[in-house]
Amino acid sequence: MFAPADMGFIKTDIPIKNTCCEYGYPVSRSQARRLCSRLHDFEEVTLDFTDVSNIGQAFTHELFVVFHRQNPNIQIRIKGACTEVQEMITRVLKTNGMNMEF
Repeated sequence: MFAPADMGFIKTDIPIKNTCCEYGYPVSRSQARRLCSRLHDFEEVTLDFTDVSNIGQAFTHELFVVFHRQNPNIQIRIKGACTEVQEMITRVLKTNGMNMEF
């Protein structure tokens, strides 16, 4: 599922709750940068927002705008996002002339 035989590991699934929510929901650019530092080796990244009730604007911008612009060939997918998380992602992307389907 994550590693076609001829390509190695090209996909990953990141549980945001376990990765960024030690002190509450993820809010800062530094949290997003730490998360992004692990993503450069993959072609497809699924961010699992299950049990994450909210995310901050700076975290969202760094992850979905800055990282995407620096790494346009890495596909980011979202799963398990509640309404509040989806709304924050949508708001940040629209402000930057971008779009994402959930």
